[in-house]
Amino acid sequence: MKITIFGAGAFGTALGNILEENGHQITYYDPVKYPDRSLTSAVEGGEAYLLAVPSAAAPKILLFIPHDKPLICASKGFISNASFKPWGDNFSVLSGGAFASDLNKKNPVILTATSDFITNLFQADWLTFDRTIDTAGVMLCGALKNIYAIGAGYWGLQYATLDFDDFINSALAEMRTILAYNNCQPETVNLSCGLRDLVMTCGSHTSRNYDFGAKLKLDPALGKKVLAGTVQLGTVEGIGAIAAIDQTPTFVRPENTPILDRIIALVKNQSIIEQNPNITL
Repeated sequence: MKITIFGAGAFGTALGNILEENGHQITYYDPVKYPDRSLTSAVEGGEAYLLAVPSAAAPKILLFIPHDKPLICASKGFISNASFKPWGDNFSVLSGGAFASDLNKKNPVILTATSDFITNLFQADWLTFDRTIDTAGVMLCGALKNIYAIGAGYWGLQYATLDFDDFINSALAEMRTILAYNNCQPETVNLSCGLRDLVMTCGSHTSRNYDFGAKLKLDPALGKKVLAGTVQLGTVEGIGAIAAIDQTPTFVRPENTPILDRIIALVKNQSIIEQNPNITL
């Protein structure tokens, strides 16, 4: 099958390597790595498409993808589920707790898939899938975990400590609430796209979101500068997700999410709270 992957970053390339090993023909669209390849030419001839770009780049790309071909979203930023409605049953989501290095090394990995099409494409003896039809919930988990990772970096949380465990448990409870308020399945949080991805992102100092949180601690105005576009730090999906929450009328933000509220306030440099918050709900 001829598959176009939008985004030739570490994760998109790692997914492409699996597909190539399974006999599929891969074309990448990435203006940085493949500057001579136009978006139109990348789309032409494709039999399926995989989105692995930063969420901010998705709206333009979606305009070029035909609705009668399968589209897989592997981006973990905040993208409204309504953006994918034109694809109907041709749309599915691939997510979960795995770094590109895990995929490249063929370490045993569990990912979340919302269609048989995905599991058939990515068959590998070291790769396992948990399944759900909750596409919107899977995408929300992927976006929210990046916001929580900013908080983990700001508070300097360390994996396998009591503070870290309390933070993860409280964040999971908030994510379940958020999914329920947005007509998603709260139990989706228990899958790899939720729990596993949250732990990995919040527990890794190499995470760009965690790193941004650490930088925010040193410069409280940094988030406000990034949101205003006066400072460029590359892709930090948690920042994009915070901006998108305010700009998406269909997103329902519950009132009882104190950790999420604190992180958003910190990023916006709004009046905030104590240095060592009680993060147990």
